[in-house]
Amino acid sequence: MGLISISELKPDMVLADDLSDRSGRLLMNKGTVLNQKYIKICKIWGVIEADIEGISQEDTEAIALKEFDASTIAAAEENARKYFLHCDMDHPAVRELFRLCTLREAEGKRPGREDITPEMPPQAINQATPKKKPSVINPAKFIKDDTRLSTLPDIFRHIVEAISKPNSSAHDIADVISKDTNLSARLLKIVNSAFYGYPSRIDTLSRAVNIVGTKQLSTLAIGINMTNMFKKIPCKIINMKLFWQHSILCGINARIIAGHKNIQNTERLFVAGMLHDIGRLLLYNEVPAQSLHAIIIARNNHDLLYLAEREILNCDHGDIGGELLKKWKLPVSLEDTVRHHHDPQKSQNRLEAAIIHLADVMANATGIGSSGEILIPPLNHDAWMQIGLSPNILSLTMEQSGRQLDDIFESIYIDDNNAQKNI
Repeated sequence: MGLISISELKPDMVLADDLSDRSGRLLMNKGTVLNQKYIKICKIWGVIEADIEGISQEDTEAIALKEFDASTIAAAEENARKYFLHCDMDHPAVRELFRLCTLREAEGKRPGREDITPEMPPQAINQATPKKKPSVINPAKFIKDDTRLSTLPDIFRHIVEAISKPNSSAHDIADVISKDTNLSARLLKIVNSAFYGYPSRIDTLSRAVNIVGTKQLSTLAIGINMTNMFKKIPCKIINMKLFWQHSILCGINARIIAGHKNIQNTERLFVAGMLHDIGRLLLYNEVPAQSLHAIIIARNNHDLLYLAEREILNCDHGDIGGELLKKWKLPVSLEDTVRHHHDPQKSQNRLEAAIIHLADVMANATGIGSSGEILIPPLNHDAWMQIGLSPNILSLTMEQSGRQLDDIFESIYIDDNNAQKNI
């Protein structure tokens, strides 16, 4: 017997044990022979895994890789392994991530990471470092001094004010959002995408607020318009399309995992995932020389970027991002989660910080997009225990987020050269 991810079930497999949904409701009895209809039912009811007859635990880890010849698998494993330098390969969740990463390599779906930033000698970075910028950064003072970004745009402020009023109606929230036609169009596009999967089209903001929820849609509105606030990041440091691909994928992963933990307002987790690296954009914008120096130091030493940030700046992008969200007076839970996504055990809300941490590790493992990190951050063992799900949640989540990413990315990321196409 072996527990197989629901995403890898095949017709004619036989259940070795009764199969229940997340609430404990019996769906199928032991001995049931699976077919496409039964597999679809499992996915609809959020089943993560099934116990299958005649399959050992070792078989479950190799089941998808059996489609490739030995030389292809060996090459894929060798290429995937270099990204896991700082990971505990004995941890079951990390082993599953490695298997999924290897599978993406074998399928040719995992992009390379070396094109994130251009090659540039460290001495050139040292010479270019502005003398007026200190190497050591105090996050609170850094945000306070950045007057250009220390205040939210009016639309955000009005949304936050509307949310905070206990008597705000769906019409009130819709009225505030509708004042920004670009934001309104993008919200409606997301609500009508695979992200929600509603059977009928939602044409008005009022209906979207009623269906999705006031706080949920307002939270989503704040998150998706952040891409407009960082338009002039030096392209020699980061590719903005790759940055938002990684961030949005992290948000989608977090939303899916939160759903399996029965967390209300999963949009909150989506936005936290989407903004988890926003401090890095501020660093890239305000101290580009030191930021690029950190990237190159991390690459040359095969180290993690957030650790290089701590070495060079005495803080990391999580500290900066947390301070920025605090300055914007966004919810404390959002600020705390962004601040501690690399050290979730320090968070006041360990579960949500753990979810963002895992979602980030997973997004890095797929190789889709990047905020500057090349290697896969190590999975925090306590965070994994806090989440309390099976390793099979990883393949299921990656499959679902992969289906949703294109639609959501097109709705959120506006390319100035092709803006009309994306709104």
